This record gives sequence, C-alpha cells and structure tokens, in this order.
Amino acid sequence: MNYRFPIATLTIIVCLILISWGYTGHRTIGQLTENYLSPNAKASVKELLGDTSIAEACTWADEARKYPELKETANWHFLNVPLGLSFKEFKNMVDTLKQANVYSALLKAEETLKQKSITKKQKTEALKFLLHFVGDIHQPMHVSRAEDKGGNTIQLNYEGKGTNLHSLIDTKLLEHGGLKFDSLALKFSKISKRKVRRWQRDEPIIWAWESYKISSELYAEVDEMKTRNIGDEYYQKHISMIELRIQQASIRLAGVLNEIFKDVNSNELSK
Repeated sequence: MNYRFPIATLTIIVCLILISWGYTGHRTIGQLTENYLSPNAKASVKELLGDTSIAEACTWADEARKYPELKETANWHFLNVPLGLSFKEFKNMVDTLKQANVYSALLKAEETLKQKSITKKQKTEALKFLLHFVGDIHQPMHVSRAEDKGGNTIQLNYEGKGTNLHSLIDTKLLEHGGLKFDSLALKFSKISKRKVRRWQRDEPIIWAWESYKISSELYAEVDEMKTRNIGDEYYQKHISMIELRIQQASIRLAGVLNEIFKDVNSNELSK
C-alpha cells in the first residue's frame, strides 16, 4: 500500500508564500508537545523519527512540498472558506470540500498512523505530516479567505518594514522578542491541567473553527485601520492570541499522539 493523499494542484507563487507558523512557530509547538506525551507515545515517536526531534520534524512538511514528488502537498497546509459562516455552515462546508486541505490532510495522516498494514517509512511520513498540520490548523490565517491567499496580499507596514497580514501573524509577532523556539516553548509551558483536559476533548473541526473566528476578526481589524502602519500596540494586542494558539496546538497534538500510540508497542513500528 503506497501512502499518498489525494493529488491537488496549486500555483508556484502560492507554494512560495504560504509558510505556516514559520520555522520558529512549528518548532516551538514540537518542543512543547514533548512535555505532554505519554511514555508509550514518546517511545513510538522516537522509533519512527530516530535521531530527529519532534521540533525538527515539525517543519519537514514545508520543506517536502518543494520536492517534485510531493508538490501536490502544497495546499494541504490551509483551508479556504468565505467569511460570515455560522458554525453549522462552516462544518458542512469543510466536511464536503472536494479539494484537499489542511483539515482533510490532518485526518488522513491520523488515519494512516493507526493502520497496521503499512511500512515504517509510510508511518514516519504520516507522522511528520500530522506534526505539521496540527500546527497549521491552529494558525488563524491558514483558515481564511482564498481571494487574498490567507492574508498574503494584504500589505502592512510593521515597525517600519513592509510585510503582510499572513506573515505578521505567522512569524513577525512571534519572533518580535528575539527568542529561539526552545526558549519560547519554556515561556509558553505554564498550562493548567484543566486546560489540558478541556483542549484535548475538542475535535479537529473545533480547532479549525477557532482559527476561522480569529482570522475573521483580524480581517475586520484591517478593514477598520486608518493607516497600514502598525507597531508595538498591535503586538501587545495579539501576542497572547498567538501564545494561546501555540499552546493549544501543542496540547492537542500530544493528545492525538497519546491516543494513537496508547496500545502500540514501539517494537512493532520497526518493521
């Protein structure tokens, strides 16, 4: 059985500009996730990834789409939907989309990891996709409008430098303080057990809905701006949201991995 998701196409320019959470965000999620893995999940992930850390593996999917044999994975990183939907409308649209997207790709990766009849190589690839897509679906601008490519064409000026809405939420605000991913993971690590339990009960459609609501608010803010020049005030207003989304992605990713590998002997994965 060959492990591949449905093929979808995307223009080269979109492939280049959609960089999800950036290097720092994804690796922060991976680093923080390790704190919440069960011993069995940790051993199973180690067996599949070898000497590659979870933090390192979290960025693989962004690199993989540059390869010709995986170019069809480019639009597995986002979900395009119109604004103004109720939750019922949103869920119905997402559930019935024919084009591959971050939600369907995430579910497919999870399903693949649960299969016993596939090779270690296929499981490892599925795991790397899952690590990345849980992060992507928590990045608000990855669940947003198609017409502006998830905020990539909405130009802003942040602290005297040109950027766009997508990049701002993706990378600029998170990297504002100059901290590396391991330091950010430590900074974001204070999460109550109550929140862990609550967040891990939520289904992936809720993760996507949360991002959709936030991106809708971010769009509305831009529409109301008198100037596209923004600075520390914008950072102070939104950095807590970014911290929350990274925390939720980490906790939920750990929950998914704990569930997938709860009854798996890591020796079974070496085949």
